[in-house]
Amino acid sequence: MSPQFHLEYFDPPPELSRHVLALFYFAWDEDDISDRHPGALPQIVLFPHGKGQMQFDDRVEPVQGEVHMLAGFEKAVPFTMEGPWHAIGASLSPLGWAALARQPANKHYNTLIPADELVGSDVNAFAKETNERYRTGDLTGAEACNVLADWIAPRFEPVPEEHVPIIEQGLYWLSSSLNPDIDVLVAGSPYSRRQTERLITRYFGLTPRALARKFRAIRAANLLAQPELTDEGEAEIAAAFYDQPHMIREIRRHCGYTPTRLGGPKEPLFQTLLRMKNLDRLKEFRSIGE
Repeated sequence: MSPQFHLEYFDPPPELSRHVLALFYFAWDEDDISDRHPGALPQIVLFPHGKGQMQFDDRVEPVQGEVHMLAGFEKAVPFTMEGPWHAIGASLSPLGWAALARQPANKHYNTLIPADELVGSDVNAFAKETNERYRTGDLTGAEACNVLADWIAPRFEPVPEEHVPIIEQGLYWLSSSLNPDIDVLVAGSPYSRRQTERLITRYFGLTPRALARKFRAIRAANLLAQPELTDEGEAEIAAAFYDQPHMIREIRRHCGYTPTRLGGPKEPLFQTLLRMKNLDRLKEFRSIGE
């Protein structure tokens, strides 16, 4: 817990466990806020308080309005916000994104999207009502998370049944190692290599090679951000990269920092998000391939 902000994660209802990895409530009550967002997972997020902007490589996007969605970012994105800034959201699995957004993840990567463009205009009335109830004190952050879960639950559309195994296999593969082998992914897939790569890109937002590279850097940064790096963690990092300069380059590319500055005091939210609590449930998918 940071003294500057409050962040809580909640388990989704059991019936949503394949689609929602975690519900979350966030509040940061300072006037001027700047930090980075890792963009590791798809999300749908209500914003009852706060507005600002995100700085992508080629453009600046506003962060304003009642509700947004994101499919993910290829690398950490700097942002500034006029506080107080509060958010109520759900981190989605790739299956959850596909079922709710009904759009390929790679089509919407590296952008923040008004949610009505993906899930229909009724999300605006829902978000406005829920945010107003939160603003007036009728809902706590935890209660608002439950309201969001109840709203999205009936809106998950079926994903092509023949594609579900490759999504689950992709989750198992991604969670199986700090540096997952693409040949292992292909070997466990019912499709050809080319079709497997195409489907992973569609549902996860990046090609398998780019996806493995991104999560290797984020997980290594996560380990290095821990107060004490265990011998096991150090060995895992050493095995995942060619050498230390390679590790530094990859973490700088995907996280925006050299390892000695990961999650420094000027960006405490980024440091907290690097712990990836909402990614812990990915480990549950390891049993699919075992």
